[in-house]
Amino acid sequence: MRFRIMLSHVKLLLCISLLSATPTSIAEEKVLTVQSILANAPKPHEVEFARKGVAETSIENAWERPCPYNSSRLLFDDSGDIDLDEIHLRCRRWQDCKTMGASASQFTEGFFKHHKTGEKIPQQWKQDGEDLAKNDAEFGGGSGHSYNYALKFAEENWRLFEGRSASEADKLVKKQFWQWCAIEPLSIWKSKLDD
Repeated sequence: MRFRIMLSHVKLLLCISLLSATPTSIAEEKVLTVQSILANAPKPHEVEFARKGVAETSIENAWERPCPYNSSRLLFDDSGDIDLDEIHLRCRRWQDCKTMGASASQFTEGFFKHHKTGEKIPQQWKQDGEDLAKNDAEFGGGSGHSYNYALKFAEENWRLFEGRSASEADKLVKKQFWQWCAIEPLSIWKSKLDD
């Protein structure tokens, strides 16, 4: 009998402790979510660069930041001189440059390993690049163009991984790839969307 009473007390205490812990963890989770949203939102100076049309070349480590052109601060600006098509194209290019910059880093490391150890380059990389180039419109504008350049870049710049830590080389590759990609003409993305 005492055992049952004690067991019910333990269950009751466990239930109370779980109920009291849950709201705290949910509140903490919401705070983290709001903090992560705010951290990933374009900063005021980034939006100002976007308003001037120079965000790609003016934001430090832009490949790590979200596209500031689609910021609500810019979209709901009262000046009225915002071209929504251009904003869309700039954000498409921004996202392609981020994505393909990461691929360029992966490819460059692969070519580095190939030259150092003789490790074979995955044939899939070349096939993916050829497929993207043939069917570029299906892949959202300049993706094939950027992907093919990422492969070419990696093949020519594999030495960037030589004598550097992987994270240092990764950042250098992404920076150099961004410098090329972010100034590519918007017409590349536009022409594929018009098809």
